[in-house]
Amino acid sequence: MLFSILVPVYNSEQYLKECFESALQQSGEDFELVLVDDGSTDNGGAICDQYQARYPDRVRVIHQKNSGLILARRAGIRAAKGDYCMFLDADDAYEPNCLATVRETIEQTGADVVIFNNYSYFEEDGSIEPNKAAFADGSVFEDRSKQLIYQKLIATEELNNIWFKAIRTELLQADDTDYALYADNPFGEDLLQSLYPLTHAKKIVYRDQRLYRYRRHRSSMMRKLDVKRLEKMFDDKKGRELHRYMAMWGLNTPQMLGKLQARKTRNTLNLFWQHYRSAQTKEQKREILQFSWDKKFSAQGATLHNKSIPYLRRVQIQAIMRKQMFLLDCISMLGNIKKRASYGA
Repeated sequence: MLFSILVPVYNSEQYLKECFESALQQSGEDFELVLVDDGSTDNGGAICDQYQARYPDRVRVIHQKNSGLILARRAGIRAAKGDYCMFLDADDAYEPNCLATVRETIEQTGADVVIFNNYSYFEEDGSIEPNKAAFADGSVFEDRSKQLIYQKLIATEELNNIWFKAIRTELLQADDTDYALYADNPFGEDLLQSLYPLTHAKKIVYRDQRLYRYRRHRSSMMRKLDVKRLEKMFDDKKGRELHRYMAMWGLNTPQMLGKLQARKTRNTLNLFWQHYRSAQTKEQKREILQFSWDKKFSAQGATLHNKSIPYLRRVQIQAIMRKQMFLLDCISMLGNIKKRASYGA
């Protein structure tokens, strides 16, 4: 059994050594590291070549013109020689036992897809936030029980990311979705690329082992509001593809559509807080509040009288719509206190 670890690389030179080493130091000899340089304008491409020169039997490099994250991942998938593909973002890292755990799980279960847990590393202060388990460790999903996976995909973000999945390569390569249609918008690409393999996998196994370190950058969220970038996050082209799969799964029911709507509202609220908490001045906060949040919430049915939305979320939505900065600052402060109490951050 051979694993292909796929790393899309674009202008992330300061993180590459740590990322690559976390993969190369995995146990066993049964893996290749495929680095896709997506037209980096820093030294990223040269660093990739240096690793290929140092590990010619283990590392392969693909250089391509900048095409975006989705097409960089697809280039890696096309080039993969392994029986399974694993995914690693250039600023993240594997835990030392990642590949050993995935390997053991596949050997014991014959899984087509292994989904494993992860944790967040906050670059600004070095704090760590564990991720809650989506299922019990070792849970197996096949036949009708795969409906539980699909329901999670619809109602939550817990199973979105492709980088905490090991997927049989033939499933990925059989996917004939035209990803070029989505290349101009990286938001939601993980869920999009997970739909086909999770639908066609015969057996999916979940491991509640935190095997992946996801780096969170405070600087990655624009402190100066980028309206065009933000509007892209609301582009529902990928959402329509999810609707198509919901019909395929027999889950395009009023109940599940309502859960999807609630998820969209929750995502919009999270998106607001990511921007608002990154702002450093009152002027920046006012600029963020000027965005058309009210229209986004209204389009999702998130009215202040919608009892299906938890009360505390409705309070937050109301404060955003009314641009009540003092109340929002208090809510933000309470959220930070809760985080410190929970994780010691």
